[in-house]
Order: sequence, then C-alpha cells, then structure tokens
Amino acid sequence: MSQIIFYGCGNISQTIIKGLILDGCTKTNILYIDRNPLNKKKLSRYGIKSADESKLSTTKNLIILAVKPKDALAACKEISTVISAPQLISLVAGIKIKSLKKSFSSKASIVRAMPTTASTYKKGITAIYGEQNSEKLILNTKKLFSRVGISILLKEEEEMNNFTGLIGSGPAYFFYLLKIYNEHLLNLCDGKQRDVDAIIINFLEGISSSISDGIDLNEAIDLIASKKGTTEAGINSLKDNNVLQLFEKGIISAMKRSKEISDEYK
Repeated sequence: MSQIIFYGCGNISQTIIKGLILDGCTKTNILYIDRNPLNKKKLSRYGIKSADESKLSTTKNLIILAVKPKDALAACKEISTVISAPQLISLVAGIKIKSLKKSFSSKASIVRAMPTTASTYKKGITAIYGEQNSEKLILNTKKLFSRVGISILLKEEEEMNNFTGLIGSGPAYFFYLLKIYNEHLLNLCDGKQRDVDAIIINFLEGISSSISDGIDLNEAIDLIASKKGTTEAGINSLKDNNVLQLFEKGIISAMKRSKEISDEYK
C-alpha cells in the first residue's frame, strides 16, 4: 500500500495530517521527515511516526514537499539522491514546477498544491496545478485534499500566486479583523474569553448559513442596514475611509509577494 510522506512537517503539514486522521486515514500510512524537535514532539502526540529517507525510494509513495521557499530547491536535491522520479506534491509557495524539476529525471511527476489551515477541521480549500504529463498525480492529489475539504484545479500555474494571496493567506486576514471584535466583546463580557468565543462562533456560523442559503451579499447588508441607523453609519464610515480598497491592497500585496518568491527561485 502506498504511503504519504511529508518532507517538512511544520504548521501546514500538521493541519493536513490532523484533517486526514479526522477523516479516518490510517496513521501508519502517514510518515514524515523533519529535523525540528518540537515538530517531532507534536507528531508523536498524534501517533505519527518519522521515516528515514530510504522510504522516499518507493515510487508509489506520495512525497509532500512542505518546506520554506528558501529551502525547497536544496530539499529537492536531497530527495533526488534517493529517488530520481518521485511522485511529489509541492506545498511551497511561489516555487514553480520547472524549478523543482531541475533536480529530478524527466520521469518525475510534480504537482503543486496550496491548502489552507482549515484542513485541520476538513474545511480546507486547496488549489491544485499540474502539467499535462502528470494527470495521474493530479487526480491522486485531488483525492487526497478532498478528504480535508474542497479542492479546485487551476488551468495556469500563474493562478497559484493569486490563490495564495487571496485564499491561502485569507484566513489570517479574517483573524486579523476578528481581533477588533474580540477586544470590544471582552469589555461587554467582563473579560470572559469563553463567552466571547461562543459569540464569535455563532456570529460566523450565522454569516456562513446566510451564504449557504444563497443570499446576495448586497442584499445581506441591506437586510441589516436600516436608513439612518447604526449599521448604515458604520458602513458609511468604512466607505469614507476606503476600507475595501485598503483591504484589496493587502490581498494584492500578498499576491505580488507570491510572484516575487517565484521570480527569486527560478
């Protein structure tokens, strides 16, 4: 039976592993290679065992490359000393397939995937891109990430930069905004974080349910914002201060940074 080997097992790898376990994946089918003692301690708690590099030599195993961009090309060279034509899924932001392929033979199959941290709860969103000669790996990658959420296939590799800035980084933007709610709700709830958490959970689930019902976003705003009311005052202030434009600038900056990383490691 094929195994999944995470080469690099930091935060994003651990979120995927937890989601796979939640989905019923057999723990013995998940292995990792990582030198960080803190990561090793966490993975031991999940019941996931480390592997030596000889495990990489089995061509039917899926290797998930999940290191920092600055370490990606060196990691590929290390992997190539064990296997020249791996089935490799790269989670590395910005590094193109053609750059990763330089370390391997022409028979190597490489696909890029960009998951979100909500994969932990099987609520992940993963973008997948692969070249035409990697159809089988693309299919297996989609099957894998569909176990921890939803996945979309991109037609062009350049679209990965946009997805990374918009969705890959997206949860952090919302967490950043929620810090404002958290601060004000703590004052309303006498500093009780548990009560604040319950309110925020209901708050977000309510928004989620509205979207599930297919409500138009402008209609959803109009249902809340009565003429000359408190909501209208708040919305008008956000408009006057160009909050949407500033938010969009932040997303575009993340997209640009993903492209810059790609250009740095050609």
